[in-house]
Amino acid sequence: MTFKTIHTIAGLQAISEAQTAGSPINLTEMAVGDGNGNPVEPVESQATLVRERFRAAVNRVYQDSTDATRFTAELVIPASEGGFTLREVGLFDDQGTLFVVGNLPETYKPESSEGSFADTVVRVEFVCSNASIITLQVDPNVTVATQTWISNNITAGALIPGGTTGQVLKKKSNTDGDTEWGDPDTANVTVDVIAEQQTLADSQVIVDLTQTTTYGLAVYIDGLRLNQGSGSDEWQPDEVIETRLTLGQSYVAGTKILCVQNEPAGSAPAPLERNKNLQDLADKPTARTNLEVHSKTESNAAGQPGDIKYTARQTAPTGWLKANGAAVSRTAYAALFSAIGITYGAGDGFSTFNLPDLRGEFMRGWDDGRGVDGGRALGSTQSDDLGSHSHSASTNSTGGHTHSGNADSAGAHSHSASTGTTGAHTHSYKDTFFAEYNGSTKGADGRLHEAQSVGSGDSDTDNNYKPYMNRTTETAGNHSHSVSVGNAGNHSHNLSINSAGNHSHSVSVQQSGGSETRPRNIAMLALIKY
Repeated sequence: MTFKTIHTIAGLQAISEAQTAGSPINLTEMAVGDGNGNPVEPVESQATLVRERFRAAVNRVYQDSTDATRFTAELVIPASEGGFTLREVGLFDDQGTLFVVGNLPETYKPESSEGSFADTVVRVEFVCSNASIITLQVDPNVTVATQTWISNNITAGALIPGGTTGQVLKKKSNTDGDTEWGDPDTANVTVDVIAEQQTLADSQVIVDLTQTTTYGLAVYIDGLRLNQGSGSDEWQPDEVIETRLTLGQSYVAGTKILCVQNEPAGSAPAPLERNKNLQDLADKPTARTNLEVHSKTESNAAGQPGDIKYTARQTAPTGWLKANGAAVSRTAYAALFSAIGITYGAGDGFSTFNLPDLRGEFMRGWDDGRGVDGGRALGSTQSDDLGSHSHSASTNSTGGHTHSGNADSAGAHSHSASTGTTGAHTHSYKDTFFAEYNGSTKGADGRLHEAQSVGSGDSDTDNNYKPYMNRTTETAGNHSHSVSVGNAGNHSHNLSINSAGNHSHSVSVQQSGGSETRPRNIAMLALIKY
């Protein structure tokens, strides 16, 4: 995609009206937008941005020092503002007209809570053939000085009073601030710096100089300085021809080479060159030890993107974020996004993603096929639950009471019995003799008449007496006989218990526990490595 800035139709009309009426154009505001989540292509008919996310007063509008028709408008986005992606920019005049509009490379602007610690400066360049109608603006009430502007404009000559035209500020001693103004010709040695620039051809490695020699020469390729040496990214002076040098490698056609003679650093390599990005350190491990920093390998060992840890502090340390479910930038935290993706939320679905939210949670090891807590995905949640268990219970007493009962008859039955023998023994007896008289054993007085033995004087001449004998057994004395009763056989008696009436027993189960199930614990801040 091509990135550009164009005048809107309304902006061109404003320029035409300003040229006709001679009134200036006051550019007062700038705005940036995110293109509604998509790249944008600016069109002349636009009156607003596709989706504006931030607007503020123009920091300054200034004219190019080499081209009077070229202007630059500058917007400062404070570090506290952010949470959106820059894709479009617009410049507005004091009538609210969109004067110029442009598209920007996608750049995520974090907010301060995401680790942003610096302002963001957005600049828009535009061309106006009649420079007099553009009001140059530097309002001290809204202007924020950038580091580049300070470096280019705030000089010792502007800050330290004294001196005259042509004089320079010189050190009197090595003490900081001990300076004085003096004439340049009072210097003991004055060395002119001579620079020569050439354009390299395809595959060219030998360069012949026309204005300088290789003595005290500094060589730059596209602004990056090359060291003198035999490496592929270095250069060597010719041993015979002092105006010739040989590059360690060739460059594409059109590459600019700048040769500067008598540069203060001369041909000696700088101890640390900015373009080397610390690659020219002689001993990196010792340097890291002196700086008390870890190498990439050591840092990775201390934590990989996506690692979780807890801290006793209330804020996240460098390299870590609070695991609070926040939506963060996919580009600002690309390594973390690569590690966890949208497992814990897709954010806005385009430029952000969500962190896991571990606030107030207990973590449990993912089952990962073991079968103890199966059927769950990594990062899924579970609600409260309580395992099966029992409670002891008791019923209260209903008071003393009785149940009546009766047994039914088992039916008619008998038991056999026998007496035991008492052993052999005898009974004495008595014989009594009596006689029947006229057919009766009783006399006229009703008493029995005992018969008399023959010869007793009783006559039996008329045969009216008949003799009889009566024998009686005498008692044998006190004695006993044992009696045994035989078994009547197995039988049963039915027993029925009458109901005591409807009544109830209450059961009380005592409650235990609080509002949740938890082990003993301590609260710590959960963090995630990015």
